[in-house]
Amino acid sequence: MTALARRVVIATAGHVDHGKTALVRALTGTDTDRLPDEKRRGISIELGFATFADEPMSFIDVPGHKRLVHAMIAGVGGVDGVLLVVAADDGVMPQTREHLQVCRLLGITRFVVALSKCDLVDDEMLGMARADVEAALAEAGLTALTLVPTSVETGAGLAELKAALLGLGRDTPARAESACAWLPIDRVFSVKGAGTVVTGTLTRGSLREGQAVAVVSEGKVYDTTCRQLHVHGSRVDAASAPCRVAVNLARVEQSEVARGDALATHALASTRLDVVLRGTEADFARIEDGSSALVHVGTARRTVRVTRLGARSLHLALDAALPAMGKIGFVLRGFRSTSARGAVLGGGIVVDAQAPKLPPRRAARAWELRASTLEALADNQVTAALSGLLELARPRPLDAESVERRLGLEPGALSEALAGKKRKGPATTIALPSGREFTTAENVDQLADDLLRRVQTHHEAHPHEPGLSLETARTALARRSGRALADVVLSRLATAGRIVLEEGVVCTAAFAESSGPVVRQLADAVVARLETLGLEGTGENALASELAQPVERVRAALARLSREQRARRLGTLWFAESAIDALRRRLETHFASAESISVPDLKELAGVSRKQAIPLLEQLDREGTTQRKGDLRVRGPGRR
Repeated sequence: MTALARRVVIATAGHVDHGKTALVRALTGTDTDRLPDEKRRGISIELGFATFADEPMSFIDVPGHKRLVHAMIAGVGGVDGVLLVVAADDGVMPQTREHLQVCRLLGITRFVVALSKCDLVDDEMLGMARADVEAALAEAGLTALTLVPTSVETGAGLAELKAALLGLGRDTPARAESACAWLPIDRVFSVKGAGTVVTGTLTRGSLREGQAVAVVSEGKVYDTTCRQLHVHGSRVDAASAPCRVAVNLARVEQSEVARGDALATHALASTRLDVVLRGTEADFARIEDGSSALVHVGTARRTVRVTRLGARSLHLALDAALPAMGKIGFVLRGFRSTSARGAVLGGGIVVDAQAPKLPPRRAARAWELRASTLEALADNQVTAALSGLLELARPRPLDAESVERRLGLEPGALSEALAGKKRKGPATTIALPSGREFTTAENVDQLADDLLRRVQTHHEAHPHEPGLSLETARTALARRSGRALADVVLSRLATAGRIVLEEGVVCTAAFAESSGPVVRQLADAVVARLETLGLEGTGENALASELAQPVERVRAALARLSREQRARRLGTLWFAESAIDALRRRLETHFASAESISVPDLKELAGVSRKQAIPLLEQLDREGTTQRKGDLRVRGPGRR
């Protein structure tokens, strides 16, 4: 018999007391019922684990009681196949059908059927049991690879069953290598001298000794390291999915970890999940919009509020955070306050493990787009989903790294797909300078149009100003789209010649060609006039009259001169900065031979009246050229 080339994980399924645990014990020599209560009652309560001594095949023995469906769901997630056990003297029972339904919803389709207790029935009864199983499988849309009559009492069929299981393992496709490790934790304990140990089924990625990972719990994410790895009692350097593995964790106390947490490299703790259902329309119809339910993800379960997005897609709002990763399975069961209490309602795949809030109900297009995008992603049609992802992110860019984590995609996969996306028309993809953020040309154009309208509105409200503050414009854009995209929009508008960026302001090209150049030319005329007036100074209205210009335009020119430090307003008068500089030089000469100067002395020195002298002296005091001492001014500490 050809040996297995890699480890395979098989879960049991079937009704309580149909002999699942006895079969695993007969096949492997391991009694998976380890708890005293399990020994006393003769039924499995918790998950049990075993392995072939001579083959890399692990078994997860799940409870079959109807009240322990949650444990069954936790055990079958991510396995390669199922050993379905049906007692020949009982046939298919309620939990058999429920276990089949759970497996189908989780995408598990590879079954080996063991008809147990065949020593208790005759050939006719065995044939009826076989037909019953085949009908139940067909009803669930499943088929068995092999059906083997067995008896642990006589040993009948055990060799054939082992061969069938190994055949399932050899024919199971190898899982794609992944950089995203995902191990739902089903046991936590402490080993003296080693510390905290967690166990679970590694269903994705790989772990190695010394690797940095995280424990994702309801309330916190704990950074940790894999100290040691053990597979069925044997220490290993590394383990790859699928695999039962025990991990000795560093820097994490036993009290900080619990069943339902997850050990992962890219998992998220989320209170919102976007999911897509598996099954038929009849399956989907059982899930009511707005209803409450229990969701099972990995080994965790939470109460959720269900919102329908589309025919196959749902949004789940959880009552508490739950460790999740995109591309893993989930199961929905009836909530305790409903008539379907405990019943399996549906299941499928988690698409977005950290879904955003729902858009308003009136935004029908957003709902439709979200549903179609999720369903494309669930069907592994990533390229088809790119446009939807970009559109749903608007007006912000799509952060590829963040979305890869949410969707459970391999690091870099989305960035590569977006970078290579070449489409004609308005949906052309644009990469931001970071290389990990993307948006569409249509989004950039829309943001650009919005900014132009804002700038134009500012021009109309403040025609005397040179434009809208650049920082105000950038902040307004960044509030909607993020700083990086705001800078791209401004740069593209400037490059296209639709706006002019100058001296910390932004104005439209039309404004720059009309009011802008006129104001620049007028500023030269204004400062020339102020220099002619010297320290006499003048007011805005007088300048407008002398230059035969509208007063608003003169104000715009004066504002420009003030920013350029070519003119200064003191009180109601404007002075050329060159005239004030000349006064400072005269004062330096004056203080070389005198200790102080009075207002009359300044009037005479500057050749001005009190109207000009007082505001000039106040400015000189403020800047430190002079310092007031009673009614006199003395040399100041220097210009500030």
